[in-house]
Amino acid sequence: MMKQQAVLDGIPRRRSALTMALARATHQLLDEPTLLHDRHAFDVLGSSLARETVIDPFAYNAPMLRTLRAAVVARARLVEDRVALAIDAGLRQIVILGAGLDTLSLRIPDSVRCVELDQVEIQQWKLDRLEESGVTVPSNVAFVPADLAKVSLSGLLGDQGIDPGLPTFFSCLGVLPYLETPVASAIMRQVSRYPSQSEIVFDARVSPGSLSPVEQWMDAMAARSFAAAGEPWLSDFDPAELKATLLRDGFCEVECLDAEAINARYFIRRRDGLQTVDGGLRLYRATVG
Repeated sequence: MMKQQAVLDGIPRRRSALTMALARATHQLLDEPTLLHDRHAFDVLGSSLARETVIDPFAYNAPMLRTLRAAVVARARLVEDRVALAIDAGLRQIVILGAGLDTLSLRIPDSVRCVELDQVEIQQWKLDRLEESGVTVPSNVAFVPADLAKVSLSGLLGDQGIDPGLPTFFSCLGVLPYLETPVASAIMRQVSRYPSQSEIVFDARVSPGSLSPVEQWMDAMAARSFAAAGEPWLSDFDPAELKATLLRDGFCEVECLDAEAINARYFIRRRDGLQTVDGGLRLYRATVG
């Protein structure tokens, strides 16, 4: 999937984080109009990979990578739209779960406290790339090593300046499929205990039995690819059952977007034809009541 193997040999084990970062970066170069404006998209790649990507972004423009890119920028855009609305309404706390090489924390107002949680190796790689690019991490942002399979969010985040008594926005993109179902469910329950108007945006895998034959094929192909890279998918959910569970756990509003809904919202009538396709994942937004 990626041709710059010499460059990639030095990255952390989680190749999916770099795949998502490359999707956001190539979007800045190949797609018009730009759905996600990310001024730090190349800073997190490091100078060598950033330079090679600018020289030949079409290396990441095969049909499957285009549809993946559409999904990646759409989910990031949903987070950014919801964050902007929340900040306008007075929210001052953001948590990015499994942040990977996401750059949202670098682009929010300095009046908003932001905590990124992820494995220490990906965080260090990201910090090294930012330093290499001359980017200073804002003082309102904290990078906190955490194993999401074991962490108590309220305790850990409280130690990092996130007040559990105040509304908090959680971004959790490209995370839950890699966690076992009980762990993924526990994270959502922990978020539901935050005050009213707290919110989470996340994506989750759909139970294969709920998919059409074409979606089942795409899901199986993607699952094999990630498993071969050492990142197997471990959880899946029936969308209707997940929505009912979220409402029962304390969320008052739950939105589930499939590819058709994402395309209607973000990719309608584009000259470049950029769209995503259903491949076994759904994008969710849930607000605490």
